[in-house]
Amino acid sequence: MAWLFAAEPVGVHVAKPSNGASRTVRGVTLAREAGISVQQVRNYEQAGLLPLASRTAAGYREFDESHRQALTAARVLVRAYGWDAAVTILAAVHRDDLRTAVASVDRAHAALDQERERIQQALRAFEVVVTHPLDADPRMAAALAQIARQDAPLRIGQLANLLGVRTSALRFWERSGLVRPVRERATGYRRYDVAAARDAHLVRLLREGNFSMTIIRAAIDEMHSSPDGRPERVGAELNRRDAELHDRSLARLRADAALVAYLDWRAANPSRTTPAAENTT
Repeated sequence: MAWLFAAEPVGVHVAKPSNGASRTVRGVTLAREAGISVQQVRNYEQAGLLPLASRTAAGYREFDESHRQALTAARVLVRAYGWDAAVTILAAVHRDDLRTAVASVDRAHAALDQERERIQQALRAFEVVVTHPLDADPRMAAALAQIARQDAPLRIGQLANLLGVRTSALRFWERSGLVRPVRERATGYRRYDVAAARDAHLVRLLREGNFSMTIIRAAIDEMHSSPDGRPERVGAELNRRDAELHDRSLARLRADAALVAYLDWRAANPSRTTPAAENTT
């Protein structure tokens, strides 16, 4: 599998393969090389991130070069994939179940791709909002003016007429959690204040742009989470997340390179990579 990556990943220290005879490596040495505690080395082994260590007659763990190689890969995988995913991947490797390991890597990359697509769709949605300021739209301006004139929230029929939508659409958006009108205590009638009217107008605008309900819901949530609800600030936050996602993707590519290097080492040293399920001494 070495052809997948011609060189070691940038910024990742990969231990050089050793072709010498198997030699015992002290746990304190592994810990010092990895920059972690001896207890963390034990935790890594117990979790499956390292092959099971053999034991001395006194019950002490005996580590060797296979553990050094596994620890190098494990440290990078934990940083890039998180603890649970790294454990799933390397535990599968150590029981010679490469199908499960590779499938786990694929799922993790697919999840990043889905997240990236959601962010891009949300950015496109906010581009529509920024280029069509809500309050500057004649329909929204008319709704705000009516609220000011009557000094009270709008009824559902009023808002529907002013925005050019059906009352059934407003009810559906409410059921979907996109618009939240208040209710009159005495009658239970819906009343739309400025915030609810703006949300309804935003939903209408994005529906006209053929955005899915999922993206519209994300856009509404982002607007509500922004301190001042400004689309420009929300867009900046989404761009920050997109940049962060790019860094996470690169980190996982580097982790993949470390994993491939470890798999290559295991393939070149089969006598020193006994499957964990069999290494019970």
